[in-house]
Amino acid sequence: MIIFIPLLGWPVLIGLTALSTLVLLLGLFTRARGTLWRLAGFGLLLGLLAGPQLLRQTTRPLPDVALVALDQSQSMQIGNRTAMGHAALANLQAQVAKLPGLALRVVAVPPADAGGTSLFGAMSEALANIPPAQLAGVVVITDGQISDVPKALPFTAPLTALLTAKAEETDRELRLVAASTYGLVGKNASLQLEVFDHGAVDHAASDDGLLVPLRVAEDGVPIWQGMAPVGQMVSVNVPVRHAGPAVVTASAEVLPGEVSPVNDQVAFTLNGITKKLEVLLISGNPNQSERSWRLLLKSDPAVELVHFTILRTPGEAVEAPPGAVALVPFPVAQLFDIDITKFDLIILDEFDSDGLLPPEYLANIARYVQDGGALLVQVGPEFEGTQSLAGTFLGAVLPALPAAPGTVTAPFSPHVTGIGARHPVTSPLAGMTLPTWQRLEAATTLSGDVLMTGGAENWPLLVLASEVKGRVGMLLSDQLWLWSKGDKHDGPALPLLRRVVHWLLREPALEPEFLAAKITDGNLNITRQTLGASNPGPASITLPDGQLVTLALRQTAPGVYSASQPAATPGVWRVSEGGLSAYAAVSLANAQEFQDLAASGVPLHKVAREVWLGREPVPDLASMLKRRGATQVTGTRDVPLLPALPAMLLAIALLAAGWWRERG
Repeated sequence: MIIFIPLLGWPVLIGLTALSTLVLLLGLFTRARGTLWRLAGFGLLLGLLAGPQLLRQTTRPLPDVALVALDQSQSMQIGNRTAMGHAALANLQAQVAKLPGLALRVVAVPPADAGGTSLFGAMSEALANIPPAQLAGVVVITDGQISDVPKALPFTAPLTALLTAKAEETDRELRLVAASTYGLVGKNASLQLEVFDHGAVDHAASDDGLLVPLRVAEDGVPIWQGMAPVGQMVSVNVPVRHAGPAVVTASAEVLPGEVSPVNDQVAFTLNGITKKLEVLLISGNPNQSERSWRLLLKSDPAVELVHFTILRTPGEAVEAPPGAVALVPFPVAQLFDIDITKFDLIILDEFDSDGLLPPEYLANIARYVQDGGALLVQVGPEFEGTQSLAGTFLGAVLPALPAAPGTVTAPFSPHVTGIGARHPVTSPLAGMTLPTWQRLEAATTLSGDVLMTGGAENWPLLVLASEVKGRVGMLLSDQLWLWSKGDKHDGPALPLLRRVVHWLLREPALEPEFLAAKITDGNLNITRQTLGASNPGPASITLPDGQLVTLALRQTAPGVYSASQPAATPGVWRVSEGGLSAYAAVSLANAQEFQDLAASGVPLHKVAREVWLGREPVPDLASMLKRRGATQVTGTRDVPLLPALPAMLLAIALLAAGWWRERG
């Protein structure tokens, strides 16, 4: 590089140049002899005064940089892709030692929460720190499923994709298009699904109109199966069978040869919401317990309570004018013949058969229970004797019958039995010293579970039983109201009644034989409730990929056994034990990442050279790069182009020659 450093400064040099130009122009105009000699002399003199210097730089070579991006997204966890990717990276790092002047920088592309695999976004910061003159090439180790491939590369270096498979793969995806999160119990919730075949069979499946078997289950119970056309949405009605959460799963038939079945299934939680529960409470006579029943049932906004206290029998005559009669005949035909199936629960409080209900209506209640209804009976002294309900058609569904000595009157503290300590209805009361009652009815149990006892003879006090399709609860004392008096009598009346009622209405968490599975913070938590006195045994766990493992359960409370294990694999986890099954689902943190799991070079086809790692060894690193040979300037020095003294003497000689030529 040539630079100029004037000896007299630029203003003086410009002035001298102008003066010399005038002299030369005057000589040319007058055609004076020696003008060319003067031109050469003035030119050499002005060039000397301009101070031309040759700028010489000293440099050092800079290393070329190869950037390697290692895809660590969720789809890279499929099969042996992770191991294949790390082996390829180790191979590249080993080759760097044989290529002098080359540096290797590695950037990891971590799993994203959404949006698929943003590989180029993850590389942007690393590329910004590498001077373009040093970037020799970019190598990406990936399965090819990248969501942010640009139309044109933001750099000029070559890009090579090392694909972690042997060739183009296939994959089937079942996609949850839409699903209801909540549904009304007894109604249907909507579910929309769509099947996609990705990879090598994409177009063939669409052209042939392929039909794929599809199955839908709720809490493990199949509710629908049919054929779904690939690429077309299918709608399914899911019945909301009970209140609370239910895991709905859908699965498509596995595509032969597909890379993974993990996205062949979907799951979501459907929360059942109950309509107003219709509860019929019938008191045989005014009593202290009525207040406890009403407090319980009225405190629940989901309960629609119908309460009658029978003060007149259907055929009883009243000797008074109709306008003066405040009491109305009990509507037995309406309630027990026409509308009985509308009620979710019937409660008989201190009720007997002394003409209050005709026998056929008691038979209707028994039939209501056997067909799936719920009945709760609280008895007092009316339970013994000839008018006892045990001697009617209703006795066929009662789990306990009167026994001698009948009514037992003596202070006692209700006691939770061994089974009661393991039953979820009464387990919260186990070990508590409960306030005393004064009276109970001696009875012999025929069926069900005795959860509480009382008296010196440990007479059954609370019995719960299943009768055909329905459920029956019996409280063999009319003293529960004492626990609502407060002070020293204060006891868990409302909590106990609430749990009994919810068991009768089949709340899943109150089932004595119950298995629950829930995934929280990446862990599968299993809870097993049982009335058995011993450990029920290990739980069998079916992972989303079909792998089967067992997990030992440990006791955490009487009748309650638990276990936990990590659950990172997305999809549906099935837990089985003792004939019970429970389901839990790991939501996809990045659903787009799992839409297509087939390794493919298509996304990078237009911007990168492709190499299939499973089909050929990692190619020579040098062949993936374009060496740059960049240098860095370390210093400079100036070398004069015109030696001062010789140039000055020559300029003077040229000017003298011009003067001599003019005189001659």
